[in-house]
Amino acid sequence: MAVTHLSGSNGRIEFTLDGLTFRRTRSAAAARGVGRLHQVGWSAIDRATVTSSATGKPVLEIQVVGAAPVERRKHDPHALKLKRGMGDEARGFADLVNHEVATRRRWQSAAAVDA
Repeated sequence: MAVTHLSGSNGRIEFTLDGLTFRRTRSAAAARGVGRLHQVGWSAIDRATVTSSATGKPVLEIQVVGAAPVERRKHDPHALKLKRGMGDEARGFADLVNHEVATRRRWQSAAAVDA
């Protein structure tokens, strides 16, 4: 079964019908300049990638169209640092997000051709 949510050291990300929902503590949300509950619609998501932090922990990064660049990943409202052993879950989640984004793009492309 596909992983539809991930809990990290600074919050949680959930896969929903409307997009991705980020849930953060008050301090983590304030550091990133977003609300504790932060939603990103599918139309705004470009792709998801998994990278590593300086300490070797997996970090799920969601690239959002039109999002301002951040100086440090620590302040990125669309990134979630995970526990060290969660690399496989992070890659599975990123694959699920990328598949959903690609599917929606194909639907939009087909609808534009039919119009």
